[in-house]
Amino acid sequence: MDLSSIIEAFETLVPKHLAEKWDNTGLLVEPLQKTAVSTIFFTNDLTEDVLKEALAEKSNLIISYHPPLFTSFKTLRCENWKDRITMTCIANNIAIYSPHTACDAVEGGVNDWLLKCFDLTDVAPIKRSDEANSHIIECIAQGDISFDSLLDRGVEFTVLMKSGYEDKKCFKILTSSTHSATVFQVLLANPAVLTVTSNQCKQLRHSELTGMGRIGKMKKPLKLEKCIQLVKSHLKLKNIRFALGVDCTSDTEITTVAVCAGSGASLLKGVPADLYITGEMSHHDLLDAIHKKTSVIVCEHSNSERGYLVELADQLRPMLKGINFIISKVDKDPIAIV
Repeated sequence: MDLSSIIEAFETLVPKHLAEKWDNTGLLVEPLQKTAVSTIFFTNDLTEDVLKEALAEKSNLIISYHPPLFTSFKTLRCENWKDRITMTCIANNIAIYSPHTACDAVEGGVNDWLLKCFDLTDVAPIKRSDEANSHIIECIAQGDISFDSLLDRGVEFTVLMKSGYEDKKCFKILTSSTHSATVFQVLLANPAVLTVTSNQCKQLRHSELTGMGRIGKMKKPLKLEKCIQLVKSHLKLKNIRFALGVDCTSDTEITTVAVCAGSGASLLKGVPADLYITGEMSHHDLLDAIHKKTSVIVCEHSNSERGYLVELADQLRPMLKGINFIISKVDKDPIAIV
């Protein structure tokens, strides 16, 4: 199967526009030679050891939950481990794709997976995605076009997709209703744009569970000690770090739980819940939480995400028949509790 078809299927499952604006998601490395993808390799972090594993498995596409390319760079040097990864993938014609925070927001994503060890009701995002006023504008252009004039006007937009063949290109652009008229006018004024019509500007519709983090109510209250055991079993961890809420004990009954995979301090701050579950939280954020009588389970950053890759692969498999799916066995959190 060709790479563009796989990405289209993936972004049907996990829409790219759900990612946070600061994030660097999507296709990060595109191979020079267009070859069919037969093996997709999943990892939470793309390290050099993980890349060796992917090479041994003859992977054509690496889906790395965390983007290995994030900050801008001016050189590619062998002395830098991240540069070596990028250059090795290019040399071996391997594509890299990262979904990151799009998986945090999508229904059935990493935060829903993190809550699966509990029997909950009234589950909702902590921060809903602002899709109510989002629109997609489509246009066909004679070749590539620049969007610099939109940037100059301070328009917030995301190019969701660019496709086509030869000299004809089709673009899908995500913007808010506030900026949609400006985007439309700028496209019409571009002599390279062949078609852009008003009925191609349409409102996005998402699930009520689209958004960052999750909070839910226990159908039946559980003791705190039991909650800890369930999380350890779900994440397949022998040890986790834990902060006990003030005036709480291991027998305290938990009725509400809030989760944020990865680094959840900013999202969870002030959320009314008996228990927080996240990957990492600073000393002072922990103190603030426990003094509000909220206990906190800290799993380490990637431990709160890694197990979701199995579920993500299972969701993709029916859409990509004939493709070999491999989950990294080498990938692990850099922190070990001894």
